[in-house]
Amino acid sequence: MALTALALTIIALTGCSGDTAPRAATVTVGEDREFQVDVADTPQQQSEGLSGRQDLPAGTGLLITFESGKEREVWMVGMEIPIDIAWIADGRVVQISTLDPCTENRQSLCPRWKSPGAVDALLEVPADALNGITPGTPVSIREE
Repeated sequence: MALTALALTIIALTGCSGDTAPRAATVTVGEDREFQVDVADTPQQQSEGLSGRQDLPAGTGLLITFESGKEREVWMVGMEIPIDIAWIADGRVVQISTLDPCTENRQSLCPRWKSPGAVDALLEVPADALNGITPGTPVSIREE
């Protein structure tokens, strides 16, 4: 009986392991730049980000959402491609940056970038995809 209870507990916990696939969304920046993105909202998904990807097709990306707006930090450990990032707060772009890849496999060997203030989301897309986007540009997110 105890063994059955233990097995059921392990099965239940395995189902909550956080290895679920990210949700999908469409993110529109400004009036016409649309990206089909995965949404990383678990700590594991956020930590992994786009690490290990060899390419990032045009019109795709990753949206990292945070529970509360506060200053954040990102790094490019294990990245093989440059990306543009949009720091987002209250549905508007706060800042755009282009980040160079860091093929190292340890975070301590890669540069880190800090948000320009409190943010509640971060959009990662192919490098140059956000050229011309300025602070204050509206961002809309539509969950799939």
